[in-house]
Amino acid sequence: MNCEGWKEYSIGDVVINYDKLRKPLSSKARENFKGEYPYYGAQGIIDYVKEYIFDGQYLLIAEDGENLKSKKQNIAQLANGQFWVNNHAHILKNNELSDIRFLCYILNAIDIAGYITGSAQPKLSQYNLNSIKVTLPLLYEQKAIAATLSCLDDKIEL
Repeated sequence: MNCEGWKEYSIGDVVINYDKLRKPLSSKARENFKGEYPYYGAQGIIDYVKEYIFDGQYLLIAEDGENLKSKKQNIAQLANGQFWVNNHAHILKNNELSDIRFLCYILNAIDIAGYITGSAQPKLSQYNLNSIKVTLPLLYEQKAIAATLSCLDDKIEL
């Protein structure tokens, strides 16, 4: 892209990764742990539990599953508030170079096929996720673009 002020980065350069804090809970363990906090997997909320690990706004990216190849659903989603994440989703926060909402839109729009491994079970390793190349405008432009796209999403949802 040749837009003035836009620069190419690797995802690993524009995020902070929190994968080490993930704690999977089996469905049996969750039976006795029911509660009010969302429990996220690769494609969204799969249950509700009585405790949370994360508090704030994070970007969750599917780590494995058929959807990484088919992209029938978005592979990236924003999680807000208090929640728990299993080991099937990468957990990211933006750093000073990026806007988390803009990153979510970018990752859902670009082709990441070259970063996916595995044939029986497609996987996006942390190393490959960090290697994905993205072209970003200046931070204030990212925020403005994400705000506009978010407004459009809200109108579509209505």
